[in-house]
Order: sequence, then C-alpha cells, then structure tokens
Amino acid sequence: MRAPSALCCRFIFLENMVSYKQYQDRWLQQQAVYSPSELTILGYQVMQDWESQYMKRLAEIATSQGGYVLEVGFGLGISAGFVQASPAIHKHTVIEAHPEVVKFARTRFNQNIAAGKMEILNSFWEDATRDLPDASFDGILFDTCPLHQETVFFHYFPFFPEAYRLLRPNGIFTYFSDEPREISADHERLLRQAGFQQIDFEVVPVTPPADCRYWTHNTIVAPIIRK
Repeated sequence: MRAPSALCCRFIFLENMVSYKQYQDRWLQQQAVYSPSELTILGYQVMQDWESQYMKRLAEIATSQGGYVLEVGFGLGISAGFVQASPAIHKHTVIEAHPEVVKFARTRFNQNIAAGKMEILNSFWEDATRDLPDASFDGILFDTCPLHQETVFFHYFPFFPEAYRLLRPNGIFTYFSDEPREISADHERLLRQAGFQQIDFEVVPVTPPADCRYWTHNTIVAPIIRK
C-alpha cells in the first residue's frame, strides 16, 4: 500500500531477506480484488483510478525516448494503456509478480501481446531483472506496491541501481515518487549514488477521493531522471 509521504521519513529496507521472501510468498497467496475504480490485495489499496492523469504523465515521460520501455508493476493497467498508445515505442516489457494481476493484464492486452508490442514477465523485479542485460531500455516506469508496512516509504530506492544499469545512454527513468512537492535531499542523494546526474521533476495536480488511504495531497512529483 502506498502511504502519505513525509519528507522527514527515512527509507526502511528489510536486511533479513528470509523475512522479505515470506512477505513475497504471502503477497502471492492473496486474492487480487478488482472493482471499477480500484485494485486491492491483502486489504491494501494497490491502485485507484484517480491516478489516471498522473499515470498518463509518467507514461509520457517513460516513452519520450521511444524504443524499448520497461514498466515495473501493472496494477489497474492505466499506465500500461498510455505506454501502449505511444506511437514511438517498439516494445513494452511489464514485470508483475501477482498471478491474478498477470492474468488480468494478459486478458486486457491480449492483442498487444500477440502483436509483439508487449510482453509480461510474471515475477518480482528483484528476480526478473537478473535476466535482463545492461542497457536494454530507453525508458523505465516503476510503480509497485510495498509488500509490508516496513517498506511503505520510498520502497523504490533499491531499484535505483538497477534502473541505471538497465537504461541505455540518454535513457529516462520515472516512478510513483511518494513525494508531493519536490524530490528531497536524501532522495536525490540516492539517485546520484546509483549513477544518475540529470535529476528533474514536475509537480502534477491530483484529486484523490475521500476513501483513498494512501494519498492525501493534491499534488505528486513526477520524476524525470536521465542517464
């Protein structure tokens, strides 16, 4: 579940990978519940449809270089639809762990998959990216759901080095940032440690509904990170 962000929050990552594997296993065993407006798993609001304009902007950023695009996390498939709508892309690779979400994705985009415009890797990104060679993608969009409350804040930080490795020179990286108005100093420092030097962002207006438990702000940062 995404959660309201605070700039003072520090990233907490589980060093005990046995425990993390247990969280992964538990996640996969839960039912993915789709409604017209949201996806929930394990009681978490994974995604709601109010994110549409934000997802559109993230997709525009990720596809701005054309070519090969990697998307990590599928959810409702909002951003995937915008990525597929881009005439500039050659192929769109999606990494999604939950089997029921993968089934939903393959049903929704069966024609795109059959045409070779999309492929779906049923795996957690920590496993899937091991088989992806360096400099494979022109754009990357990362938007996954934290598997446990200890990884709620800034759970995308561990992906930064992989994003840098997987991007081609001049490639672009973006993600659901969990920050409402700017990229914090700690956040920027970790991007630079991963190798990124061109760090920019836009502030996107949003209108989350009253029942949204993971976002309470009226803006979200859309990162624009170039290799």
